[in-house]
Amino acid sequence: MAFDAPYDVAAIRAQFPILAREVHGKPLIYLDSAASAQKPDAVLDAMMGLARTSYANVHRGLHTLANETTEAYEKARETVASFINADRDEVVWTKSATEAVNLVASSFGQSLNAGDEIVLSEMEHHANIVPWHFLRERKGVVLKFIPVLDDGRLDMEAYKGLLSDKTKMVAVTHMSNVLGTVNDVPEIVRLAHAAGAPVLL
Repeated sequence: MAFDAPYDVAAIRAQFPILAREVHGKPLIYLDSAASAQKPDAVLDAMMGLARTSYANVHRGLHTLANETTEAYEKARETVASFINADRDEVVWTKSATEAVNLVASSFGQSLNAGDEIVLSEMEHHANIVPWHFLRERKGVVLKFIPVLDDGRLDMEAYKGLLSDKTKMVAVTHMSNVLGTVNDVPEIVRLAHAAGAPVLL
């Protein structure tokens, strides 16, 4: 999937202060965002601003700082919900994508039975493979994998053939941390929902 408009890579890099440093005499190129993403100035400024002026527990106090922090927390939830076209109640905060996948797999997995199927892709980060493997060992679920084509895209024809009434979840990455492939999420979701399966991105 291609981006619709060109973007200024230098301007984007300039928003990340850590990318101004050098490692071994060369400009830093950071390729481990799947493990820990670097933060742009806007995020750092928001975090530091809150820490300096309003830091307190969220939803745990009735004093001014707690109210301000709770308001900022809930405003962030609304911003994310708007960005991903979701209801605010559908946004759940976790400390990492790994924790989020583990929570979904362990809670959703309670309702699964032997023979139920989970569809993943061959381009998944380890965090979206291991929890499902544990479910396979514990509950006898079947894992199916969407193959990756030679050009780095998911084989959508093969994906269609993996879906059935036994499919209980499709859990795929939006963008591969290794290949950089941006998957056709609208089509992945459309096909999964047509088969009656929820999707975890």
